[in-house]
Amino acid sequence: MKKLILFLMAVMMITSGAMAQQRQRATPEERAKRQTETLVKELSLTQEQKDKVYEINLKYANADAKNTENADREKRMAEFQKLQGERIAAIKEVLTAEQQKKLDKHISDNQDKMKGNSRRQR
Repeated sequence: MKKLILFLMAVMMITSGAMAQQRQRATPEERAKRQTETLVKELSLTQEQKDKVYEINLKYANADAKNTENADREKRMAEFQKLQGERIAAIKEVLTAEQQKKLDKHISDNQDKMKGNSRRQR
């Protein structure tokens, strides 16, 4: 009986760990909405700017979703970086000069945070 209980507990622990690792990727619409809301908070966008930025984010989220089907990691990363550059350039066209400065700072802060996280994981 004890062996059965221990076995069942082990199975439960293994399956719960496996379930926790399965994250569902956000849809392009969800990603665009999340990215837009972040920029609304960071840059104090007007409603018109918010609508335009959402459309830009959605366009590039859809393009990136198609890119994830590419099996070659290097090509996928190169295409992702290209799309990100185009997305940021398109967003900057909608922003004021002051908002562009805030965006540059936001991007820089995020890059620093990512570098810090990658160092901690090693």
